Amino acid sequence: MMSKTEAAYMILKEAKKPLHIKEIIRIALKRNLIKTKGKTPDATLRTDMYLENRRKKTRGERLRFKQIGPSVWTLVVNN
Repeated sequence: MMSKTEAAYMILKEAKKPLHIKEIIRIALKRNLIKTKGKTPDATLRTDMYLENRRKKTRGERLRFKQIGPSVWTLVVNN
């Protein structure tokens, strides 16, 4: 198993296009990349991605994710 953010990164990298957070979770669960006990894994992933970005911004590190619409995320390119 991997973290939800690691799974999201891998899925977005393979997709080569933005995806809705629910689609990312659907793919991750289908491939058994993650396990979840919660009722809203998409909300958890959205929060995890947001918090990762906030931490990386504070540290001056490169971001991996960018939100481009309501619950639609993509990878940051050439950052």
